[in-house]
Amino acid sequence: MGQLTLFVHPINGQDIHDGSSTAPLKTLYAALRRSEPGTVIQLAAGQYTAANGERFPLQIPSQRRIVGPIGATASLQGSGAWRDSILGLVEVTCVAADQAQLENLTIINPEPRGIGLWMDTGRPIIQTVTCTGCDRYGMVILDDAIPTVLAAQVSNNGDAGVALLRRGKGALVRLQCRQNNVGIALSDQAAPLIQNCDIQQNQVGVAVTDTASPVLRNNQVRQNQVYGLRNQGQGAPDLGRAQDQGLNVFRDNGQADIHNQGPTLISCGNDVVPQHLFGSVALVASEIPAPVAVPAPLLAVSAVSPEPEPPNPSPEPPEPAGSQRFTDMANHWAGTFVDGLAAEDLVKGFLDGSFRPNQWVTRAQFAALVAVSYPDRPQVRGAVRFTDVARDFWAAAVLDQAQRMGFLSGFPDGTMRPNQSITRVQAMVAIANGLSFSGGRVDALGIYRDRAQIPSYAVSPLATATQRRLVVNYPDALTLRPAEPITRAEVAALVYQGRVALGLATEIASPYIVRPDTTQVFFSDLTGHWASAFILGLATNNLVSGMADGQFLPDAAMNRAQYAALVVKAFQPTPDQAAIAFRDVSPNFWAAAAIQQAFQAGFVAGFPDQTFGPDHPLLRVQIWVSLVNGLSLADQGSESLNILGRFQDYTDIPRYALQPVATATRRGLIVNYPDVADLRPNQVATRAEVCAAVYQALVALGRLPAIATQ
Repeated sequence: MGQLTLFVHPINGQDIHDGSSTAPLKTLYAALRRSEPGTVIQLAAGQYTAANGERFPLQIPSQRRIVGPIGATASLQGSGAWRDSILGLVEVTCVAADQAQLENLTIINPEPRGIGLWMDTGRPIIQTVTCTGCDRYGMVILDDAIPTVLAAQVSNNGDAGVALLRRGKGALVRLQCRQNNVGIALSDQAAPLIQNCDIQQNQVGVAVTDTASPVLRNNQVRQNQVYGLRNQGQGAPDLGRAQDQGLNVFRDNGQADIHNQGPTLISCGNDVVPQHLFGSVALVASEIPAPVAVPAPLLAVSAVSPEPEPPNPSPEPPEPAGSQRFTDMANHWAGTFVDGLAAEDLVKGFLDGSFRPNQWVTRAQFAALVAVSYPDRPQVRGAVRFTDVARDFWAAAVLDQAQRMGFLSGFPDGTMRPNQSITRVQAMVAIANGLSFSGGRVDALGIYRDRAQIPSYAVSPLATATQRRLVVNYPDALTLRPAEPITRAEVAALVYQGRVALGLATEIASPYIVRPDTTQVFFSDLTGHWASAFILGLATNNLVSGMADGQFLPDAAMNRAQYAALVVKAFQPTPDQAAIAFRDVSPNFWAAAAIQQAFQAGFVAGFPDQTFGPDHPLLRVQIWVSLVNGLSLADQGSESLNILGRFQDYTDIPRYALQPVATATRRGLIVNYPDVADLRPNQVATRAEVCAAVYQALVALGRLPAIATQ
């Protein structure tokens, strides 16, 4: 049975209709009552109000997708009582459940204390939604909700554009916050990712209270009337760290760009004016080593006085295989790795027969280990005199050797910091760089649950380390913990895997070795998805990537800018018409060049008013027409339309698209799930559906192998 699509028209519809495109329903409320998991509800332009029969709050169940029109407005305006266990009765327009999707909608709730969109559970996806004119909050995210909010707008709302309460998390990406009392308000234990957002012209841009701990990256926080960022209580916003810069802009805000009344805030890599910061704000320089982006390595040699144990090390569960050499590793997960190095006389224990696997490793110790473990590596750099490494320092020679071989580099201030603990990500990057490994797919990092914590400098070498199976994570192979100091046990496993990659050691069977090509998937939300083979096929060829949190969001819409970038990367088309200046695509827009190239090659076109609509989604039929036209796949003369008879809804194909869709069918570009006979040409195309069509186009061109489908 095909995916159900219900059409709603607030003027021409009737709730006694069947919900087809020719007999639409009148209310979204009626469509929701008829829906089932997987249903798409397509709204026509217009106002959806109580006067028209809507019943608020509109509750969007799991796995329902509400889609508004492209280039017009479908506004949900109304309010109804919703009970919260702590706040009591609140007035809400819409409630989005786990995996509910809302796209291209405007939500308005002007009632006293009115809230536009309420999310308190699961992972809803909110894309190109505008919440405006709400008396209290445009959006509320709280409790167990982990939504993805993409390219949305919150403007002219009372208390806040977005309020994150209690345990609210999720990702706010490319959100525009304008003219609210507070753009984004966070309290309790809220901890979202706020990335690439435009937060301007509010009273306060971002307000953090209690113990909220948002992560802010690449945001523009400008021209807010009072404060750009206000932090109160014990709040701990992450504004960047020494090895993971914030890259936010806090400028031109009224009284202060950052006003901190809590503990000291660390700011690294942000555009700020010190004179416009109030309270305790520490401006920290980047500690990404230069010239190579690796801080450096360590070792585990008994001649070195032991480093202090980290406080309260976590107890380790028994492991079936352990060390045969060291008394404190009999059942340790890394025992076989340590024994493998000890057998080659590369590591030693202490006089009491222990190895002390949980001790942290210094950069000097790491240097000693890599120097003896990879003795034949060529020198790739000249000697450097570090101001904090005396000639008689015990590790001076191995530090020099490790630096020359490319495993280590110093810091911008001319120091090596030999007694500083090395972090897990620094050690992994050091091994990948020192062994001259390259070619890792960045998409491979999507398997890690804590992908967002990976510093930008480490992305490429860590992807390579992952692909080469250097990474060993205990107790969860998919949790990287990049910023933690690496232990003697962990570094032994890492160095041993480097020797395996060079053919110097025998592979050890361990469930903690990360194997992205066999045991893990690139993206955390593709397990069992019908399009996973198509998406991973493109990802393997570096044609698509996922989100910062490791998801791909296969069922979210793909907008016109993203599509232009994809076809340019996939097909490298040659322009055959003159460029045009689109009024809504600035020269510094991230996809400006791709949009021009895709336009000049005939994949996409603009609108009559000289706009491109980069944030607008595309319909399924538009994807097929685009690929056929852009790749010149049509045969000379008219394509027989008889082939379209295999689709039960072929009469829904727009007249202009009949010939291209027939060509796309014959060339195998069309992939219909779950019903091969259900074309759904006028439905918004998902990221998965676009990837399937693009992959099939590459198959038709003979550039990728065919994927077996039912």
